[in-house]
Amino acid sequence: MNIHYIDGNLVINIHTLLRSLKIGDTVFRNLAGCVHQLQVSELTPDKMICGAWEFCRSTGAEIDDDLGWGAPPLFTGSYIVPSP
Repeated sequence: MNIHYIDGNLVINIHTLLRSLKIGDTVFRNLAGCVHQLQVSELTPDKMICGAWEFCRSTGAEIDDDLGWGAPPLFTGSYIVPSP
């Protein structure tokens, strides 16, 4: 299990970690095992936008309407991970 800290507090829940992100924070996108570093550029109540990519703020799943990707119950091809 990966252990993460936010402002010195232990966080083991990915939902809490995703909700704590701020504009300018660095995140990592996992696409088929290939990890890319992205920067959070915009936040809405439901979405985290990192440049051209949108992700669900609750699950980290990539949202792509053209591909039919999204948070459950939809499928996704990539997702945000706390660290590579």
